[in-house]
Amino acid sequence: MVETIERIEKCEKHSIEYTASVMVFRDREIITECPECQKETEQKVIADELAEQKAHERRLLAIDFERSGIPPRYTTRNFDNFRSATDEQKKAWRMAKDYAETISEKMQSGAGLILAGKPGTGKTHLACAVANHYMHKGGNALFITVTAMIRRIRETYQKGSNKTEQQAINELRNVDLLIIDEIGVQKGSESEEHLLFEVINERYNHFRPTILISNLNAQEIKKFIGERALDRMREGGGKFVSFEWDSYRSNVAGDDQLPNADQALYQSTNVVRVNDGWGGKRI
Repeated sequence: MVETIERIEKCEKHSIEYTASVMVFRDREIITECPECQKETEQKVIADELAEQKAHERRLLAIDFERSGIPPRYTTRNFDNFRSATDEQKKAWRMAKDYAETISEKMQSGAGLILAGKPGTGKTHLACAVANHYMHKGGNALFITVTAMIRRIRETYQKGSNKTEQQAINELRNVDLLIIDEIGVQKGSESEEHLLFEVINERYNHFRPTILISNLNAQEIKKFIGERALDRMREGGGKFVSFEWDSYRSNVAGDDQLPNADQALYQSTNVVRVNDGWGGKRI
């Protein structure tokens, strides 16, 4: 038989007396904690739940970054660790940062961003800073070189492919934010221009913003992507950012403020890497 009684108990930890509920079963007693102990227990449960939730969110974010194709070096690149000394560099930084901060509007207009100019001037840093900013807010992004993108589409032409060309293009279309790197390294054939236009046009029609990265100038880019694709990139307030200063890779190589490989997002998180294409579910 279980009997419940109330009596005055003293909590040695908090040096207070309180009315405890005591459950008596045979020769055992179960005594309720004092109010302060109960509060501490509740706070610990809440803290543990929040910690587990944050750890789960970090694991999901790490998987998103793994799937995004963003190189590990650039998963830690943001607007705070971009080094801008000249007026031109500061202007490029402001334009990219404004694009990131108004990314929700870009999801309504599909406005594009072209980062073009000399090698080693920070184009990839700023493009990935936009993607990282957006992904930390819950969005998804894909970073891919133009040659890899065209190859991925052309693989559907092979006998036995389980995917059509349009399905491959649709996968590129459905990504929230698409970054296409190395515009201009492709051969520049009519077929390549057509495929690139198809991707940009599909995204334009579905209000999906696209970022292009190139070492070419505006006129040279037009030769590789075509006037129609360039026109789509301009729509809805799209921007062209010119990077015409000398490479500063050697200047930042020893910058101890820039995160290193040990700090790359998904390398520093305990997560099972997955490789299920572009549209797999997070786990």
